[in-house]
Amino acid sequence: MPKMNLAEFIRVVPAIAPIAGGSARSGDWVSLKGYAGVLILVHIAMGNAATTAITVDKATDVAGGGNSNGIIVNRVFKETGAIGAAITYTEVTAAASFTSSATGSGQDVYLLDVRADEIGDFDCVQVELGASNASNIVAASYLLYGPRYAGSPVGGFPIDATID
Repeated sequence: MPKMNLAEFIRVVPAIAPIAGGSARSGDWVSLKGYAGVLILVHIAMGNAATTAITVDKATDVAGGGNSNGIIVNRVFKETGAIGAAITYTEVTAAASFTSSATGSGQDVYLLDVRADEIGDFDCVQVELGASNASNIVAASYLLYGPRYAGSPVGGFPIDATID
């Protein structure tokens, strides 16, 4: 079996650095030009029983031009549980917005899969996390997958995901 280096197949782009969830947070826009899609990874460490809204927007450029809010995400998986416990993801029904749990402890982890061919004439996306509570720590990352060009994202990949 050939060994696979995951870093040669995905590009990790920070969206929202870990921060208190007391205010709404908008991730950077990321371009899907050169990629088949993006898996958006959202972490919410629950310190308070307050929910967090999760949405994904699309645009025609990384400046947010032609923005369309709240696109429907067809493939979403969620895990809610104690931090450090075994992770078991469940599939979530497709929607334009998702709401985290309100347990007050543990964590929510969301995987939102957006394929480039599903967003029409748009080629950029942005994750947004609604205001929650300052005791909840939120974070998000973009995992761009299916590079259309040869090369390793960590060794000089020819596409900068944050620039059109």
